[in-house]
Amino acid sequence: MRWLTSQTRPVHRPLFVSTLLRIVNLSLDVVLFGLAAAGAVSSVQGKGLGSYLPALVLVAMAKAAAYYLEQLTGHYVAFKALELLRTMVFSNLWPKAPAIVGATRSGDVLASLTRDVDRIEVVYAHTFAPVVSALVVPPVFVVGAGLAAGWQAVAIPAACVALALTVVPFVGLRASMRATRRTLELRRELAHHVTDSVFGAEEIIGYGRQLRRLEETDALGRSIGQSAGTARRANAFRRGANVFLALASSIGAAAVATSQGCSPVTVAALAAGCLRLFEGLRGVEDAAGYLDHSLAAARRLWEICHEPPRVADGQETLELAGPAEVSFNGVSYTYAGSPAPALSDFCLDVAAGGHAVLVGPSGSGKTTAASLLLRYDDPDAGEVLLGGTPLSRYTLDSLRRCIVGVSQKCELLDASILENVTLGMPDASEEEVWNALEIACLADEVRQMPDGLATGVGVAGRELSGGQAQRLCLARALLMRPKILVLDEFTANLNAELQSKVRVNLRKIPCTILEITHRLDAVAEADLVLLLDRGRTVASGPLDAIESEGSLRDFFTKNL
Repeated sequence: MRWLTSQTRPVHRPLFVSTLLRIVNLSLDVVLFGLAAAGAVSSVQGKGLGSYLPALVLVAMAKAAAYYLEQLTGHYVAFKALELLRTMVFSNLWPKAPAIVGATRSGDVLASLTRDVDRIEVVYAHTFAPVVSALVVPPVFVVGAGLAAGWQAVAIPAACVALALTVVPFVGLRASMRATRRTLELRRELAHHVTDSVFGAEEIIGYGRQLRRLEETDALGRSIGQSAGTARRANAFRRGANVFLALASSIGAAAVATSQGCSPVTVAALAAGCLRLFEGLRGVEDAAGYLDHSLAAARRLWEICHEPPRVADGQETLELAGPAEVSFNGVSYTYAGSPAPALSDFCLDVAAGGHAVLVGPSGSGKTTAASLLLRYDDPDAGEVLLGGTPLSRYTLDSLRRCIVGVSQKCELLDASILENVTLGMPDASEEEVWNALEIACLADEVRQMPDGLATGVGVAGRELSGGQAQRLCLARALLMRPKILVLDEFTANLNAELQSKVRVNLRKIPCTILEITHRLDAVAEADLVLLLDRGRTVASGPLDAIESEGSLRDFFTKNL
């Protein structure tokens, strides 16, 4: 909690203002209903409304102003807290990316950054002000009513308020918080499961596992429902208890006041005021329901923010004047929770300015090798070297300016072509941008677009074809003038003719290329070909040597 409040210090002052306004609002609410009840009884008795009507108007106007300002400041606090929390979380995650995503289950981090942050924001929007006002307003009015109508008349309301503040909120709270922590764990498990199902739909259908995945999803849903039931039952009991106490308070106050000979106007005002008094106490009841979610979410967020980085930054700045040699020396790597290694004793040497192609079925370790070269994580054993020097010695920022990757999945912002191309080099000139687009064989198509470089690509690049999006990502990488280029199925959406043109242009670029592919025609461009299967090298060498052994065609036939 100290960590959390230290991150949201800028909203504390407006939060106190919002709390003060809520106290005023609840106080005027009790006064308003007391006046209304008293005025109604006075009117029934034939005495007329007298001063009650102007008092009602003034109190209602004051209450409306207090309520409006409370909502205004409360919403400011809520959205500002969201901004502060999300900024803080992303600033903590940024140095750890992308290793932290690869080390956690898919969907887990996403759930924490969205739903968990929202649950913490509830503390500021729906917990602090209601709890403080509930602790202030009811006791003050009980004391005031005791002074005005006699202490016996408020004895029952005082007992009911005391129970609502000291007993009801804590009924089932410990069990509820344990169950909520379990519920949030199951929700993250469900997010992980659904994410894997969506992004792995092709594999699920290919292996005929659709029904099994749906059954597993339903089972998780039932587990969440059962786990959440504990908290729901506790909340239901607290709500019922407060309704009972509100009625008991009102009826008891009216009965005692009547027996003491108080006027009907006083009895009505006291009874109505007691009913409204518990509107404030309901804030404590709601807070108890919110608090277990908020604390469990805060704990998970604290764990993510304080998790040590998997990849430590190096001390040396990498500066390359030209292409560099890339080497994998006995590299082994296993993903967290995986029973088998993704790479096992993997070796590869690519000469400076060379072009190596990794070929293999899904899960053979190709993308893992590329991610280790980009230093998204470090190998469990062995070393990845650049010009004979371990990657771990270089700063991540300088390393990733020299080693640039182009993924099969196109990551584009909902912005213009120019903004997407210059994402890695925001200071690039227009001439440099057009040159990168020329190499990617996209310049002519952009010139034909009505807005040229200002053309929007849409959400996730939907305004572009798959091939255009891939070439745009390639142009973005080329604009950074990489010395090592990592290409992962970067021509998957291109026809043979266009792919050939792009490859001809890439041969003119002074850089070392490591390419991942499933396509046989891509191998013809390579100086070195490696056939991978289940993390191990099946065959490696120049294309002619592998073809002469007959292993290349056999490998493609069996695996791809």
